[in-house]
Amino acid sequence: MNEKISRLMDGEVDAQEFDLLCAEMKSPEAMNAWACYHVIGDQLRGAHGVSVGFATRFRAALVAEPTMLAPHLATTPQRRRTEHVATAAWAIAATLAAVTVVGWTAFSMVDAPPTAVAKAREAATVRAAQLKSQLPADYLLAHQEYSPSTAIQSTAPHLRAVSVTGNEPRP
Repeated sequence: MNEKISRLMDGEVDAQEFDLLCAEMKSPEAMNAWACYHVIGDQLRGAHGVSVGFATRFRAALVAEPTMLAPHLATTPQRRRTEHVATAAWAIAATLAAVTVVGWTAFSMVDAPPTAVAKAREAATVRAAQLKSQLPADYLLAHQEYSPSTAIQSTAPHLRAVSVTGNEPRP
């Protein structure tokens, strides 16, 4: 048993042997050997252990020491009212901030009024009609992808209208 305790103190046991030694260490003889080996190790290292009767003196000093209890905070009705007002003020401020954020987000998602959209569409068609009357047809045919009047432009920009007049050969 002494050899096992020595190996345990030196850290030379594996996990399985450690569990077995811990079970065997519950006997009074093993505990005395454990304490003896620790005293020997302390003396070899030059560490002076505690003096004889230290545990008894420590226990007596601990029992004689008065118990210190932390006092409770004195809460007066005035202080409680102040705390409740402060809590309510923070709650109101947080509520207003949340309502502001939600309102601002909702307002920014609203589209322009329908009358403004209708006027913008009307202006675009008038402008396109004026440009068509001023520009030659060949120019419009060559640059139709930039024309704002093409209905298909937003859905299929790769589609183009092609017209051939007369007996011209196809490219």
